[in-house]
Amino acid sequence: MEGLKSATLYQNEEKTVTLIDIPTSISLGQLLPDQALEQVLLSSAPLESPYTSTEPKSDAARAIVVSRMGASEDSYAYSQLIRKGLRDVREHHQGDWCLPRQLSPLIPTRRNKKRKIDNVDSSQQSSRALEEPDLSTLDIDTQLAGDCLQAEPPSEQDITTSIQNHTSNPTVLSTTPHQATYHIPGRAAVIVGTVSYDTAAAFGDEVSQLYTQPSCSARRTQLDFILLDPPWHNRSVTRSKRYKTKLKEDPATALSGILGTHIAPRGYVACWITNKNIVRSTAIACFFNAWDVELIEEWIWVKTTTKGEPVYDIDGLWRKPYEILLLGRKHDPHPQSDTQTEETPTKSVQRRLIFGVPDLHSRKPCLRELIEPLMPDPSNYRALEVFARNMTAGWLAWGDEALKFNWSGHWSKMEGPIARGGDEQETLPEAKSGDA
Repeated sequence: MEGLKSATLYQNEEKTVTLIDIPTSISLGQLLPDQALEQVLLSSAPLESPYTSTEPKSDAARAIVVSRMGASEDSYAYSQLIRKGLRDVREHHQGDWCLPRQLSPLIPTRRNKKRKIDNVDSSQQSSRALEEPDLSTLDIDTQLAGDCLQAEPPSEQDITTSIQNHTSNPTVLSTTPHQATYHIPGRAAVIVGTVSYDTAAAFGDEVSQLYTQPSCSARRTQLDFILLDPPWHNRSVTRSKRYKTKLKEDPATALSGILGTHIAPRGYVACWITNKNIVRSTAIACFFNAWDVELIEEWIWVKTTTKGEPVYDIDGLWRKPYEILLLGRKHDPHPQSDTQTEETPTKSVQRRLIFGVPDLHSRKPCLRELIEPLMPDPSNYRALEVFARNMTAGWLAWGDEALKFNWSGHWSKMEGPIARGGDEQETLPEAKSGDA
């Protein structure tokens, strides 16, 4: 994997069908151009076969699920498009649908069809004693931050921690009292704190300090791209307690009055949604209509096995094997060039497919490689990820888990056995996590 420059395993000429390796996309997302990949993101074992169906058996049961779930009106169109995309990838791509992985010692191995966690031996249990630090008690050791980092501890007023690496080189942040270390990518910044009205002022101040001058495409304090991954309520996730899906205030309402003024004219907004009509309508109302952003594309992330099978039935009611990313573009009320004088609405929404073997629960692919071609200057643009779970080189991240996967315990040097899909799978004896 050394020397790897792209996480894309296949893409058609129209760029409407892409096969991407998720852990690699996040690993490469930590680097700026011309920087070498030396650390690999530790992952879960790639899925080799679809999950056992939990679909209702009778027509009456199916009708009840439809009434409760509020299934998307576009489900049939998605299913047809996915089937066509699967045929495309299978025809042109040979081998597994993901790259080799190094497995995290923090993740129990899943073996049986019901996805229950097997009992683990004592060596695995001891490796799992490396507990992930609690970001809510993050305390920055400013003396150990280094000259390249600007770090501001939380205060009672803004209840956030902000960190900025103002150089191009990746560095390491040390914290107390956990003595934890975090990998901070170059030209990146992070605001660690809950996304809410209470932290809106702190966010505005941070953006004002980061973007003090206009760029070729954005005014002062404005961004070319905003990516949102709101914690929409999900019953199965709530039961498993994997991550928070409820905030003190609705995330859409909280953000609606915060980010609108920070979107550059003709800037892009992208939002992950679940497969419920109410979630889609809420996202469009709060993040698109309220900010004068026109919906122009839908990116459908289809989760597959290593052999290219959807992890759930494409036409399933209870669970879908895909998630949707809504992509929109802000109207420019004052066009400055002749090509922008007559801006007309898009006639139809373009749909694109992103296939990928899922990694850790809820860990989505890093979209930087797919978004940058849309930017006015791919080498010089401003991007923000809200509800982020890791930082991205050159971007600003905001959320109470924005440093989660930058913790050194989730990373390892690229060495030793690796986990492959299929019959030749090997498991790391113990990944070397925390190497700086």
